Amino acid sequence: EGEFAVMNWHENPGAIFLYNISNPKNPRYISHVQVNNGPNAVRIRNGYVYASLNTGYLIVASLNNQNITITGSKDFGNQMFNLDINDQGTIAVMAGTYASDGLVIIDTTNKANPTQLSKTGFPAGGVDLEGKYVFITKYDTSELRCYDISNPSAPVLINSIKVGTMIVPVRVYGNYAYVQEYSTNKMHIVDISNPSNMRVVISDFEIPGVVPNGGGVVVDTKAELMFLATGLGGDGKVSIYDIKEKTNPKMISQYVYPNKEIINMIAINDNNIFVPNYSAKCLSILSRPVKTTRQKELPMREIMSIINYPGRPVGAFIRDED
Repeated sequence: EGEFAVMNWHENPGAIFLYNISNPKNPRYISHVQVNNGPNAVRIRNGYVYASLNTGYLIVASLNNQNITITGSKDFGNQMFNLDINDQGTIAVMAGTYASDGLVIIDTTNKANPTQLSKTGFPAGGVDLEGKYVFITKYDTSELRCYDISNPSAPVLINSIKVGTMIVPVRVYGNYAYVQEYSTNKMHIVDISNPSNMRVVISDFEIPGVVPNGGGVVVDTKAELMFLATGLGGDGKVSIYDIKEKTNPKMISQYVYPNKEIINMIAINDNNIFVPNYSAKCLSILSRPVKTTRQKELPMREIMSIINYPGRPVGAFIRDED
């Protein structure tokens, strides 16, 4: 978000790292905070970082150009696999993998004391909050569910649709949800323009080496380009697909990491692509190619890698907004 990037170190104890990326050719490490087991996912909203942990905790931390500081920390259940935050930073939704957790909705107005508003139990994996709607995966039955949370204390199930086999992560951009399966290389694109009548527009889209458990896909604000980080088992690649035609994604650009690196997450802003590199234990930054009408094959190059923290980087997210 803006001049900041955050990454999570998925260990026990874990950590959240903060960088200033205003100059992507010279990213600057600012600080990090240690947290207990996890975290699984991180988000930035309006100067605050939110993280969901393996232990069921929600961590809220404030950030600036000097440091990152934990503001609030509270246990909301068991393993919280993913989370999202509304634009105002007042509502957090978490996906709990235990059947007793599921969709957990939290009031984060008071950063020091987040409070639970509701909990709807089922084994959940990925979650995305869009306005008054929450899109969440129920991985045991491979359902994509949509809840209306106009009243966050009493979410209402609007629709549920069967998608693939054991889907976990879901990311929503515009009128479409991008859903990945956990143990295969398949992605599904779902039209959610009418939440009460969701429909699959492309199923079983094969992506060799796709990350099954996180943010391996992002889409630009115009929903015309899809960015994929693949290579959890090595042979790391960043690929860009033209998805104007949702039923026929076409790869238009690719960067191949030279040393068969393991990569597993991706984030974008208007000019750059950010990829945690598991093998080299660094944040790699790629220049984002500009799409033109005259050039079909678009070049990408790595412009900077920083190697200044230990451990296992597994998560990063920068919200791409107009």
